[in-house]
Amino acid sequence: MKVSRPIEGLEETNNNDEEDKKMVNAIKQCLEEDSCLPLIKEEIKLKIQCKRVISGVDELKVEHSRPVKYLLTEEEVFKRNRRKEQNRRSAVRTRIRQKARIVELEKEVNSLEEDKSSLHQTIDTLRTELQMLDGMLQIHKCSNIKPNSACRPARSLLPTGNKLVIV
Repeated sequence: MKVSRPIEGLEETNNNDEEDKKMVNAIKQCLEEDSCLPLIKEEIKLKIQCKRVISGVDELKVEHSRPVKYLLTEEEVFKRNRRKEQNRRSAVRTRIRQKARIVELEKEVNSLEEDKSSLHQTIDTLRTELQMLDGMLQIHKCSNIKPNSACRPARSLLPTGNKLVIV
């Protein structure tokens, strides 16, 4: 949100006072950058300075300088490029190890799934065998009973909680 105000008129207000100049510059930045942040920062700085003066403490002299761009020497450029290349190679080795680990885990998963299906087959076979043996036991019990008594099915034990119940 740009405010269309004449910037020239702002400079005319108290050019003698340094704080006013800073505020004018902050307002200009706000209008140019379409942001209130420079004005807020300057206002906070002034409030802090006022509180320091009121409490009898010296004013803070805050100077902000832009960082100096440093040009690298040939040796530093060589070292940086060598580190980059080492990092690339290391990243490639890491990716290869990760892929190998994934393949290994997939093989293990397949093996475990095969074991699981084999165990399920064994369970089904044993259940079928149990039913067949239970049926044979029923037939055997019925054949050894006196002719006048009726053949009753075998009693089975069902677990309920910590006790077995006879059915």
